[in-house]
Amino acid sequence: MASPDATFSALAHPVRRRMLDRLLDGPTTVSQLGAEHAVSPGAISQHIRVLEKADLIRRTLNGRQHRIELDEKGFQPVLTWAEKYGAFWGANLDSLGAFLMREKTDER
Repeated sequence: MASPDATFSALAHPVRRRMLDRLLDGPTTVSQLGAEHAVSPGAISQHIRVLEKADLIRRTLNGRQHRIELDEKGFQPVLTWAEKYGAFWGANLDSLGAFLMREKTDER
């Protein structure tokens, strides 16, 4: 599994995020994915390599055609990291809600 740093680094570029967004609709070929972005074929290849290294996508070869699809295991480091902060904010917002309810009750 890729490191969280590799995952966040891969997600930092807007073209790579748009590629991942496109792949939510299903697998596609490298050429189709590249045609949807106004960058050179070399840049598309580099973006794909970064996404592969971060385990965010996987590539299968069918003859000369490279097929790309999302790979859920690469998203786990981001989800694990975000869950920690979700729990933190959830607890704090619950405390704030309880405080505001007490204040409202005290005003009556």
